[in-house]
Amino acid sequence: MSYSLRVQDLFDKKHFKKAQILAGHSGILNAIKWVHILESKEIGTFIKGNELVLTTGIQLTQEKTLFEFVEQLISKEAAGLCIEFGEHIQSVPNNVIELANLYNLPIIVFKEIIPFIEITQEIHSMLINQQYEMIKRLENYSQEINKLTLKITHYEHILMRLYKYLNINVAFIINGQQPSFIPNEKQHMYMNLRDKYEKKNEKKHFAKCEVNILEESYGEVCIFTENRTINEFELLVLDRTVTALSQYLLRSLYIEEKQNIYSRVLLESWLNGSFEDSVITSFLQEQSFHNLVDCSYFVLIDHIKNSKKEYDLNYYKLYSRNIFENKGFVLFLLEEKQRLIYIIADIYGYDTKKRILDCIEKIKNFRKNNNYIDLNVTSAVGQIVNDYKLVHQSFETAQDTLLIRQNAIQLSYFYEDLYLHQLILQMQKNKAIMDLAKNYLYPLYEYDAKNNGNLIETLQVYLQCNCLKNETAKKLFIVRQTLYHRLSKIESLIGTDYMLPPKRLAVELMLLATQDNFQFTDLEKLSL
Repeated sequence: MSYSLRVQDLFDKKHFKKAQILAGHSGILNAIKWVHILESKEIGTFIKGNELVLTTGIQLTQEKTLFEFVEQLISKEAAGLCIEFGEHIQSVPNNVIELANLYNLPIIVFKEIIPFIEITQEIHSMLINQQYEMIKRLENYSQEINKLTLKITHYEHILMRLYKYLNINVAFIINGQQPSFIPNEKQHMYMNLRDKYEKKNEKKHFAKCEVNILEESYGEVCIFTENRTINEFELLVLDRTVTALSQYLLRSLYIEEKQNIYSRVLLESWLNGSFEDSVITSFLQEQSFHNLVDCSYFVLIDHIKNSKKEYDLNYYKLYSRNIFENKGFVLFLLEEKQRLIYIIADIYGYDTKKRILDCIEKIKNFRKNNNYIDLNVTSAVGQIVNDYKLVHQSFETAQDTLLIRQNAIQLSYFYEDLYLHQLILQMQKNKAIMDLAKNYLYPLYEYDAKNNGNLIETLQVYLQCNCLKNETAKKLFIVRQTLYHRLSKIESLIGTDYMLPPKRLAVELMLLATQDNFQFTDLEKLSL
């Protein structure tokens, strides 16, 4: 049932038995949403679309006025025009008939006096009853489809129910995947009607509704047919179906995320570089996405700091996965204590860093605007590698990036951007180099610890300012005399040769390497 009153349906009613359709015969399938009695030549805001207009033509006695009146009705997409022949209008000019025929606007004429108020009451009663029946049937369908989601094992059952209920072709497009069709042989029709829908805005035979999960687009469901115009009821059924489908998919993804332990051993071996090539290749080929063997990869780590509040991270992980997949990435997730480790394949292969940044920012905003506002997360992206066999390298560099960013959160997320800090980190990993640096700088750290002398900070800023005393004093917010006193003290503790070019570079690196991990325990050890 279409729950739509058409112009052609009027001729079964008693007031239309003797009515004659004078023009616009091709528009008899126009839907009527309301009836309006109009005796003004200016339509203005009276007509919104799909109204059946009734008039005696009091102000339309001139041929030009009637022509302009019909033009206005056409521009407002009225369903049809009914004219009562009598005192004001006795005929419809040929140019008006031609115009109505051209734009499929039915012009119906009554050759005798007709009570417009009775027509209005009858049609409005029909429309209201249809709306009531439509809402009732729609509610029954909603209950049925919601119950169905509790029984089924695959989302295709929901799409099949939509197909059978409306007897209309259905397509489901999941982002990044090939569309699925019910029935399968209608792909050519889908492409043709979608092209008209997008390029020419033809909505009569094609409609779509977006599937959203956790506030992000997951895909879309489309209905399409060449045999009839898609009506309002079918659009509402599509909307209710998509709502049920979204809930089912979210529930399925949530369960899958909780139970996704089977691949843990495989992902761990992949990250550690101890995998068998054939195993990973088979694993990638089994995925629903294409070309995972031939694309680039990177590892992203989310480090979650300890919190008094317990978080259910499953929805957070689902949201993260959806965000990355919408940007052309495929994500494999390994959860450890205080860490979420993402192995990510880049399907698109362009603007990779920009797309990663977009994803990270969206996830940050999700944390702020939802139940994860207090979740303290530090993200780090490892080296982007061109072969899935090199994922372990990206994992190692992601861990290095995380170490760097934990001490300097303002730095870039990307390993490739942290040139100097990479060098400093490698120095910090070398015990011999760090012992050399700490021994050299020990007198300054000891003096600062005992006297609050700020010699380390002064030396850092002095070197950063290329040894310009005025600029150094301004940055330290001290007078030049104080700066001279500090520099003199530094020379007395580590010697005057620290300004020589080779040694100056080494001193700058040693300052950077020791500034975040030179503890008071080091002072005690070095003093022994």
